[in-house]
Amino acid sequence: MDVIIKDSFFDDPNETVFWNVTDFPKNELALEMHDTMYIDRNSGLYKGTLGIFNHYLLYFKKQTIKKWVNLDNTTIEYTKHQKVGLGIKITKNKQYFEFFGDVEPWYNYLKQYCIQKNFTHHYTLQKKIGQGNFADVFKAVNKQDGSEYAIKCFRKAKLNESIDRLAIIKEISIMKKIQHESIIRLYEVFEGDEFLFLVIEYLKGGELHKYMKKSPPFSEEKSAKLIFRLLKAVSSIHEKGILHRDIKPENIMLRNKDDIDNICIGDFGLADYYSQSGQYLFTRCGTPGYVAPELLQDKVYDFKIDIYSIGILMFILIAGKSPFDGNDYDDVVMRNYYAKVKFDECKLSVIGMDLLQGLMNKNPIKRLTAEEALNHPWFTTDNLTKTCQFKIRKQNQNVSKKLAYFDMNIKQYSAISTQFSPKSSQSNHSPYCVTKCNIEDSPYTQNSLVSLKPISTPRAQVANKLRQVQRFQIPLKQL
Repeated sequence: MDVIIKDSFFDDPNETVFWNVTDFPKNELALEMHDTMYIDRNSGLYKGTLGIFNHYLLYFKKQTIKKWVNLDNTTIEYTKHQKVGLGIKITKNKQYFEFFGDVEPWYNYLKQYCIQKNFTHHYTLQKKIGQGNFADVFKAVNKQDGSEYAIKCFRKAKLNESIDRLAIIKEISIMKKIQHESIIRLYEVFEGDEFLFLVIEYLKGGELHKYMKKSPPFSEEKSAKLIFRLLKAVSSIHEKGILHRDIKPENIMLRNKDDIDNICIGDFGLADYYSQSGQYLFTRCGTPGYVAPELLQDKVYDFKIDIYSIGILMFILIAGKSPFDGNDYDDVVMRNYYAKVKFDECKLSVIGMDLLQGLMNKNPIKRLTAEEALNHPWFTTDNLTKTCQFKIRKQNQNVSKKLAYFDMNIKQYSAISTQFSPKSSQSNHSPYCVTKCNIEDSPYTQNSLVSLKPISTPRAQVANKLRQVQRFQIPLKQL
């Protein structure tokens, strides 16, 4: 009987084979698993030796790798054989491979890389905690142990463009590769007939910018603790060759309410792997007012764009206002574009100001790396003790207005992104951002300031329950 294989969202239209028969790229292997299994071939069973190395399934013949397959975004499910019992079926590009034996440990390992089915067998959706253009977010409970998770549900019918697929696959790939205590974790991915389900860590504390509104401004000691944790997380991201590209208070979460010591970076919808040539899926992206000037200027950029964004956050924590505070959107973008920062408005100790200017140096060559910043003397115990005695500038009577303006800026200039706040029903969840450029654009594109106009498309329209967010390509209008 012929096996009918349904189309998968993760199928690569340019690939039609399952196994790779070229030489495996690694010479020395530390296998995660290695065993003899019953392999189904042409409706018959035979014994074969399989192994797992990271996210690769290896087929051995006489202790030599005969063929191999990259398991990222392949579909995995249990199957049964009337003679040998439980097995695993792996499907990729409408081709499949089945093997039988003691497969449960294999399944538990492989599911971190593969796409699973039968979501409702594992989780119970409870209440909606977020809504966006492309996805809804639900709080859910694992049926086996009762643990709470956030489930991001993408409706596949809305993801009908090729760039949709590329954006989501890249986001999933990046999140799977990052394991750090201060970075939101993606646990599992499921695909159903209508939806994609991303099982993500459930963060109860809400967004940092909401916490900042309740306790402005931060002392240097409090700011140092937060910035240090953030730099450690970003350093981990950079070590894996990944740029976040959208670090801002809205994308930094608290695991528990008012627990500023346990922050977590989220929203990897705009993240990408570093490209020396400057070629990215989205080149100009991020949120004006929170990005490095070289990104707005269409220059080739690297990991240091994230460092500049951390510097902006440090400024906001201490000063209670944005370093690019302006009269309107265009004014904010202009100040950000030319890196016009009034450092004297941020009342810091001498050693603190030295770090801030190192993080926000408009010349990326002179700007600090994450590792250099982590070794800065501002983070030492002795200096933190001294900064406690340094009198932070008191906010004047307009502090509430500044905070309201700050909150308005975040909502107005935010990208439609894929991260969410578990406490908010107004978050957007989309593989798109409002500031992305065409997939063929590159940092070498000669876009003048006048030519960067807002994009108005049906995708920018959101439900009434969402905050009003405009979709932009870094509009600068006239200088």
